[in-house]
Amino acid sequence: MKTNTTYPLGGIVMIEKVEKDFGFFSEVFEGVEGNTKDFIPLVKLHVENKLTHSVAVHQILNTYPEENMKQLGMKKMVSERSLYRTLERIGRNFNVLHEKYQNFIWKTELVDSNQVIDFSSTYVLGKKAEFVEFGYSRDKRPDKLQINP
Repeated sequence: MKTNTTYPLGGIVMIEKVEKDFGFFSEVFEGVEGNTKDFIPLVKLHVENKLTHSVAVHQILNTYPEENMKQLGMKKMVSERSLYRTLERIGRNFNVLHEKYQNFIWKTELVDSNQVIDFSSTYVLGKKAEFVEFGYSRDKRPDKLQINP
């Protein structure tokens, strides 16, 4: 009897919508793939991992089934080595990719003059201020008192 495979589609749907509406992955990552045939699908897999499970790179193959990878455009199951090589290639070409990304968000008018800073996960460490005695440690460490704004 054949077993059914289930996996979340939210990340895949979002990635494909961004690619369809904006051409983000093909525009930003094209030209740095070298001889890698599945470079852009591998980039999409790394992005999907951050959107859904956010597991370590060496756990991606244990977390995502082959059907998931085919959905992202891969021809065959990849190796862990391919996942790391993709990250290495992104790192080596960071300056080029960053410039292409900046040009992309400018061209698509995704740049906004208003910046909203998220302070929801910000904290301050200290022992000198009087109000620190009211702090607590998120890490459950009494020696690291933290104040959350």
